[in-house]
Amino acid sequence: MVDCGAWHQGVPDWPGAERDPRDGGDRALASRLGEWDGAIDEAGVWPEEAWREVVEAGVPRWVLPKDVGGEGCDRAELVRRYGRLAEGSLTVAFIVSQQDAAVRRMVPHRERASIAERLREVGSGGAVATVGISQLTTSRRAGEAALRATPRPGGGYRLDGVMPWVTGAERARWIVAGAVTPEGKQVLVCVGTNRPGVWVGPAYRLAALQGSCTSEVRCDGVEVDEADWLSGPAEDVVGVPGMAGTGGLETSALALGQARAALVKLEEELRERQEEPEAFQRLCVQWEMIAGRLVRAAAGEETGWTGGELRRRANALVLGATQAALTARKGSGFLRSDPAQRWARQALFFLVWSCPRPVAEAAMRDLAGLCEG
Repeated sequence: MVDCGAWHQGVPDWPGAERDPRDGGDRALASRLGEWDGAIDEAGVWPEEAWREVVEAGVPRWVLPKDVGGEGCDRAELVRRYGRLAEGSLTVAFIVSQQDAAVRRMVPHRERASIAERLREVGSGGAVATVGISQLTTSRRAGEAALRATPRPGGGYRLDGVMPWVTGAERARWIVAGAVTPEGKQVLVCVGTNRPGVWVGPAYRLAALQGSCTSEVRCDGVEVDEADWLSGPAEDVVGVPGMAGTGGLETSALALGQARAALVKLEEELRERQEEPEAFQRLCVQWEMIAGRLVRAAAGEETGWTGGELRRRANALVLGATQAALTARKGSGFLRSDPAQRWARQALFFLVWSCPRPVAEAAMRDLAGLCEG
């Protein structure tokens, strides 16, 4: 037995949340999403009701500049708000992060009427956008490019090949796609899913997050022109300095949001059982340290950690926190009706999604007990 006074002061919160007047609304939204997350995970179809709630809450406007009807949130605000969403539903937060990754790549070109109109459509909730760029980054394979961009005689490109991992593809109106030219350069274009030659495959049967409706998208002679162009040809159109990537700080924020949800559940369980809180307290200290550095990094401050180190630590924490919550719940936590098993499955996502080789290798070292700190 332990004295309740020996407990940590509860699960720590996101840095700056207490000063953000919008955080109350974000908490309420996360709570509502949490009520649906089990059903979303079980059904494995597009979360229509939850997405409607996200749109009504104005989430698609977070990342948009004010001159196209957005809120103009800075990156530190965004990572905190993504984390809060993930506390409620990692699936929904993941979909939002992929849409925002597409929007960030469109925003620099909003002076063009074609792009500005697409941004307004996405911001209003009238359309869903997503990214298809993994073939240029973590899903890149040796040999022929997965998606090829062949210049057309009259200008523009012809796209042939596949985007292997596209979240929300069956619901998306726009996909920001990365392709490779015959010279080996990369281009980034915004492709409408209603274009002739665009084929969206069935959603993959994933271990978790199946409600994200992630699938392969094939392009057979899809024509794109100047109105669709975003970047390139260049050596690396994804790694533009200052551009938020799909696997960067935003993904670490989702991991910390999932970890915080598990820690809240773990605290409830341990208090009820009056069991020793040492492991819980250690997890809380780790969460607070990583969250603090993540938000500072998003604000452009020096933290002493690289983005890869933040991701490694966030990965390790979400795996530990979710499995601790599952362990505390015992057999009840293994039932499909219990969120603990869902969180433990969902945490596996961070080992494989947009996970650069150094981070993946560090994760294996962590699992082998070879990493320190």
